[in-house]
Amino acid sequence: MSAAKAEHNVASKASDNSANGEVLRVLKQIEAHLAVLRDGVPGAARRWLTLDEAADELRLSRDTVERLITSGQLQAAELSTHAGRGLRRRYRIRRDWLEAYLLDTVRVKTRPGRTRQSRRASNGRVPIDFIG
Repeated sequence: MSAAKAEHNVASKASDNSANGEVLRVLKQIEAHLAVLRDGVPGAARRWLTLDEAADELRLSRDTVERLITSGQLQAAELSTHAGRGLRRRYRIRRDWLEAYLLDTVRVKTRPGRTRQSRRASNGRVPIDFIG
């Protein structure tokens, strides 16, 4: 085999490898797009929640979530539109704002509560509490 033919074969294999790499890259992009379509909603749209969606995730009523927003406990973006005679407020809540609210409101119980046995007096009787 001549040197020129050997160089041609090496160059041909290199171009095949780069073409295969390009095909693999495109296939990975297609796979990612199909995964988004399979899930139904693109990732950017999942970041923003409506008031009802946030209420569902928090297992609270819509009114309670709106009160949390107006009191400043839950961060939200306000979209105001004119509807009829007045101004209609619509809110969008970012998922990370919702998670931040949950993390701020979580209370970790560090010690166990009192049990009936821990209330017993030294004589073995349970003291009577007329007030509580």
